[in-house]
Amino acid sequence: MCGVKPRRSGFTLIELLIVIAIILILIAIALPNFLEAQVRAKVTRAKAEIRTLGIAMESYFIDWKFYPCESEPDLFTRPRNESGLEWLTSPVKYLLTIPEDPFNDSGDLIEYNSYETGGTEVNNIACPWCMATWVIFTRGPDYQENEVSSADPMSNVSGDGLSVDSYSPTNGSKSLGDIFLFGGDGFWVGVRMGRAVKRNYNPASQDVGLPVNRIVYLHRLPPPLE
Repeated sequence: MCGVKPRRSGFTLIELLIVIAIILILIAIALPNFLEAQVRAKVTRAKAEIRTLGIAMESYFIDWKFYPCESEPDLFTRPRNESGLEWLTSPVKYLLTIPEDPFNDSGDLIEYNSYETGGTEVNNIACPWCMATWVIFTRGPDYQENEVSSADPMSNVSGDGLSVDSYSPTNGSKSLGDIFLFGGDGFWVGVRMGRAVKRNYNPASQDVGLPVNRIVYLHRLPPPLE
C-alpha cells in the first residue's frame, strides 16, 4: 500500500550469535576426533615403514653378512659411520628412498629426520662400525625418547629405567612408549657389550637382560611389531 515501508529481511544480532555458537560447538566436537585420526595415521605409517626398513636390513645382511652401522635421525648431515640407513639406498637399492620419521620433533619443518637405529657392533676389520644386532625406533606420539636407549639399546633402558615399553593407544593416542623393531643376532640382546666379540664374553658380568614390555629378554629377540 502507498506509504508503507517494505520490511527488510536478514538476521538479527542474536541469531548470528547463535549460529556462531553452534559452529564453535561443532568444531570443539570434531577437532579432537580429527587430531586423534591424524595420530593414528602416523602410528600406522611408522609401523609399516619400520617393518619395511627391517626387511631391507635383512636383505643387506644376506648379501654382506653384517648389518649397516647405526643411524642417527639427521643422517644426511652425519658421517658414514652414523648414517647406516643411507647404506640401504646405495650402491644397491634395497630401498628406493629413506622414509622420514612422522614423529620428528626437530622444530624445523625443513629439516629431514629419519628413524634412528643402534645396536651391538660386529668385530669386523672390513666394517668396524657395522652391527651384529639392531633396533629401529621412533619416539612415537609423545615425542620423547623415553624407552629405547639410543646409546646402548641391547642392555640399557631409558625413561623410567624399568622396561622398554611399546606405544599403545590404551591410555589415549598420545600415551607414552616408543615404536620399535629388534632384529639381527639375538644372542647379543641383554648382553652388556658394545662389540660382538665372543672371546670377551663373560656371562657372569655381562648377562643383564633387556626388559621389553615388562618381560626380560636374554639371548633372544623381542617379538616383532604387531
